[in-house]
Amino acid sequence: MATALVSPEGLTEDDAHRRVRILLALATCMAAKGYRATTISDIAREGRVSKTVVYAHFRDKEHCLLELYTRATDAMLETVHAAQQRAVADGLSWPQRLRTAVHAYLEVLAANPDVAWAALVEVQAAGRHALALRRQVIDRYVELICGVASDLAEQHPDEVRPVDRALVLAAVGGLNELVLARVERGEAAHLDEDTDVATEVLVRLVTRRP
Repeated sequence: MATALVSPEGLTEDDAHRRVRILLALATCMAAKGYRATTISDIAREGRVSKTVVYAHFRDKEHCLLELYTRATDAMLETVHAAQQRAVADGLSWPQRLRTAVHAYLEVLAANPDVAWAALVEVQAAGRHALALRRQVIDRYVELICGVASDLAEQHPDEVRPVDRALVLAAVGGLNELVLARVERGEAAHLDEDTDVATEVLVRLVTRRP
């Protein structure tokens, strides 16, 4: 996911690599000491660049975190979308399609534990702009699930129901807590072990009742 954290648009290849290093350096520092205690000097040292280079890319620490969170979220959603396309192409059943999407999401987080910590924990300590961005990200996940449920309801009307957005929001909140609990225990690398539980939540959410 590291190479997907930034867009190369408007940047030289060297600048794009430096930007990625700075973003990942912030994630590493936050995992070690938290957002509030992390300084620009810490980020520069971890990213093996000067403070001048950090400031050439980012106004301040908050700007850096907001881009890290945005790029990480984009990468995760792109991964989930690609997994869904493969699942459809492979002709998987609708529960297996949901499982494929869940597994893809958790697998990305598990492969990037420092970024997972940043996206799930530290963003909540980074002020109003970060919290507003977090709400936008939650809304994107809700819209994704609503869209998938709607598509599945059209394809399997006897088995799947379209679900109200409020119900999906409640489910996303619960899944977020499931993931957050494991990350807080320092077990981000094992997040994919929650695939079955998370899948069951979504399957039960969209299954049509008698």
